[in-house]
Amino acid sequence: MFLAEASLPATVRAVSTEPLNATRLSGYLCRARRALLPGVGLALLRALAIAPCPLIFQRIIDQEVPAGDTGGVLSWTALFAGLLGVHYAFAILGARQLARALARLMVELRSRIFFRLQFLSFSYLDRQKTDRLVSKYAFATQTIEALLTAILNRLLPTVLYGAAIFAVLAALNWRLAAALLVALPVWGFAKWRFFTRLQRTDRAARLAQEKFAGTASEFISALRLARSLGEEKRAEPLLERSSGEFARSRIDQSGMSAGFGTFSHVGAQAIAALIVAAGALLAIRGQMTVGTLVAFLAGLPVILAPVQIAIGLGAPWFAAQESYASIKELIDSPYVEDWHGARREKRLSGDIVFDRVSFVYPGADKAVIRDFSFTIRPGETIALVGAPGSGKSTLANLLLGLYAPTTGQIVIDGVPQREWDMRWMRRQMAVVMPESILLSATVEENIRFARSDATDAEVRAAALAANAEEFILRLAQGYKTPIGERGAALTPDQRQRLAIARAVLRDPPLLILDEATSSLGYDSEGPVQEALDRLALGRTVITLAPRLSTIKKASRIVVLSDGVIIEEGDYATLLARRGPFAELCAKQAIAPAA
Repeated sequence: MFLAEASLPATVRAVSTEPLNATRLSGYLCRARRALLPGVGLALLRALAIAPCPLIFQRIIDQEVPAGDTGGVLSWTALFAGLLGVHYAFAILGARQLARALARLMVELRSRIFFRLQFLSFSYLDRQKTDRLVSKYAFATQTIEALLTAILNRLLPTVLYGAAIFAVLAALNWRLAAALLVALPVWGFAKWRFFTRLQRTDRAARLAQEKFAGTASEFISALRLARSLGEEKRAEPLLERSSGEFARSRIDQSGMSAGFGTFSHVGAQAIAALIVAAGALLAIRGQMTVGTLVAFLAGLPVILAPVQIAIGLGAPWFAAQESYASIKELIDSPYVEDWHGARREKRLSGDIVFDRVSFVYPGADKAVIRDFSFTIRPGETIALVGAPGSGKSTLANLLLGLYAPTTGQIVIDGVPQREWDMRWMRRQMAVVMPESILLSATVEENIRFARSDATDAEVRAAALAANAEEFILRLAQGYKTPIGERGAALTPDQRQRLAIARAVLRDPPLLILDEATSSLGYDSEGPVQEALDRLALGRTVITLAPRLSTIKKASRIVVLSDGVIIEEGDYATLLARRGPFAELCAKQAIAPAA
């Protein structure tokens, strides 16, 4: 079933058809600054609240301790505790505000992905793996959200806090602040270079592990072969070589990781030693107080923290950037359905004309449908039969507008297909597929998915018409029973009857039965076929029939081969001709019509 545009929130619909103008993730974050501004403001207040702390340390050491003023020490300590409380409050408020803003951004981004999928042409979607599309929707957005949360809730407050502390320390002693300002970039650059080398060893270890696991899996699963041929000795050296390569990569990785950790610690301690030595010299010369030196030492970890966090976010940043590029590729994809018609009527009559229609799938060399001309009158039941690849499903997909004819046109109720509002047109149709697509919801919700405003009585009437109520009432909670993912709690014929009930509830003038009983056994086919026959009354029906026994009552049967009509007529006439249709019937051992 097609998700109607009107079912999405207006705020999402307003942006979902727009491209992602930001080329990179940083640009996307910048464009969202208005939504993030309140949380960023709270992060700034959080930093400013605690920025005076080094001044408090300096005041206690330089004034209260020499004066022996216990009350002064306690007063400054109380002020320090108060500032920490304010900092804590702003941190909690800011984190919640940013979390809400990021959640809204991710909901909007996921909505844009799903909404875009509704407009992408199947010529594009057919080339995409479903798990890749799911990965873009669920996991790529999750990767981006995790990174943005770390940046906004960890890195940004730490940067603001570090900058505020540095400004305070510079005001206390600009000479020592200048020394710190020179040392920080050198240490940060060296650490970044070390980190990139660590990334390379990590990648090499991962590839070696994958190769080792693959080799081991191959030879262990082939134990019977190696033993039956007496070739165990040939397998052992290959496994040992792969295991040795993996072991060496792990040694390199462990050494580099240990080196990186040690370098980080030693570098931080070296900067601390530099500050102590320079501060001590300035204090000896009377150019700085001991309290100022203590303030510098207290503020140093805060100033170093942004570099530590930024480098730690290097790998997540690259992963999130790749995820953003993947999402942007989908949202900005030019392969959208080329339907721009706006015509609507109260209801279709079901008059359909295929006028010299040909169709070639994108990238294919051969036409699936070739110069196809055919007319379907309102209320007719047309059966399309033929070998796999003859073009039956393609004709149904062309009628649904999932693809557009390469040449020729389809005329519906006297109006070319391109002039109709295609999404309205699809709501005038119902499709029953060979394997019903059901939601992991209740029985009632699955039936009502065809028409959200249907009453309980209309849902029940649809189930009755589909021969479904007999098993629904036997379920634990009746219509309120959850049916599991894709209807896993139901049998195939029960799932099919729910799909028919959904089609009945829609009450479409045009019905497409796409091999609707092909997945059923002969024992369960009867009730489903009875429900289909009841559903077909008073409608234009196109049946794609794998079992020719189900189309004996069709108005006309069209036999296809390589996208052209090779035979046409009713069941009895075609059988009497002893042509291609009779041959198909013979292969299925179908008895003649009574």
